[in-house]
Amino acid sequence: MKTRFLTMIVLLSSLFSISCMAADTLVAQIDRTWGVLLADDVTVTLDISAIENGIDESSLPSQEARYGTWLYLKNIDVSAAQLDFHYQVVNVPVKNTSIDTPTFDIKSADGKWLAVPATSLTIGPSLAVSEGASNIAMKADIEATPVSTTKIESDLTLFIAIAAVSGLILVLWHFGWKTKNRQPFAQAVHDLSRLSWQSVTPDQAARILHTAFNHTADTTVVYGELDSLMVNHSWLAPLTEEIQQFYQQSEQHFFARKSEQGPDIADVRKLAKACRAKEMLA
Repeated sequence: MKTRFLTMIVLLSSLFSISCMAADTLVAQIDRTWGVLLADDVTVTLDISAIENGIDESSLPSQEARYGTWLYLKNIDVSAAQLDFHYQVVNVPVKNTSIDTPTFDIKSADGKWLAVPATSLTIGPSLAVSEGASNIAMKADIEATPVSTTKIESDLTLFIAIAAVSGLILVLWHFGWKTKNRQPFAQAVHDLSRLSWQSVTPDQAARILHTAFNHTADTTVVYGELDSLMVNHSWLAPLTEEIQQFYQQSEQHFFARKSEQGPDIADVRKLAKACRAKEMLA
């Protein structure tokens, strides 16, 4: 009787131990165990369906951290039935090598510690190596593809030629053709604008404007013949009063026995521009 009682106790203890071991044993699986290379992602799935109260998430390992030589734990997906550990391969050996995923201790919600088992996988090198790392040869750089510059050079030559011809025409027009074809009062305005206020004298300014009137009339214009100028060039008629005043001042300055002050430089410039404006409309 005593022997039977002891046998029953041993049997019940064994069954209790087996049930406890079953509760403490977690099953881990990996999505693939071979053909893994640098930067590949692998997922270890841990079955926690046998844990009644679930997992204490505060006991899970740190995420976004490297574990060992080869693996980096990116993140962990938690559900009622399983844990998914997402790893990335951050280093590889020079030849195919079998490695184990990290082991962790995690805690259930009721405070019981459980072990996360390791899972084996094989990772391969990033380069094909036949006899160790010394046999690695880098691929030669691709030679640069030459680009034809013939079109660019021809366009540049044409541009330079056009620019040179245009510059030459501009110079000839400004210093030659433009001057020859410039109308009298346009020339007067141009000449007056080239004289600085410091160096120009009333005599110089008056002579420039007189030259414009003489070229317009194609003869020497004096104060007493202004009526003829207005008749032959009626477009100057609106400026009769200003022109008469200019000639009167010039006559008193250049031809009177007692020379008086000549025309004001500012007035001369103003009259030249006014005559030029009428000349453009003539």
